[in-house]
Amino acid sequence: MNALTRAWNWTRSRLYRRVADAHRHFGNQYANQMEHWAAVENYTRAILLDPGYALCYYSRGILYWREIGNYYRAIQDLTRALELSPSFPQAYFNRGMAHKLRNEPAKALADFDRYLAVGSDEFWLDAARRQIAELQDTAQGPPLTEATDSPTPSGDD
Repeated sequence: MNALTRAWNWTRSRLYRRVADAHRHFGNQYANQMEHWAAVENYTRAILLDPGYALCYYSRGILYWREIGNYYRAIQDLTRALELSPSFPQAYFNRGMAHKLRNEPAKALADFDRYLAVGSDEFWLDAARRQIAELQDTAQGPPLTEATDSPTPSGDD
């Protein structure tokens, strides 16, 4: 490849990244305005222009689990963000939330544990600890009564 071709490819890649940045910006703006599908569309356009844009996968993944309720797609996007940027602690926490909401407690616990290992924000570290405690409490099930060894009743019969 000659120098002119390399220069052209570099210029083109920078142009695509700038346009992808604009789509990410629009995605953020739409998300702030609660126009979630428009935000997803702009994040998707940014990813098409720059398939290595981890932040767009991350942002779209958050929208999928938190606002749209598509936990499967959220997990796909957050996993891709982590593949592109393995030291992205927020993606572990959010993927843990998607796994939890998808009723995959073992995977959620693994992601929250990983967040505890690599995260640094004390607020989110506490949130991860709370999520872990909640998942562990749920896994143990309701307490048993001494007389019947059956779960305690939850209401009136």
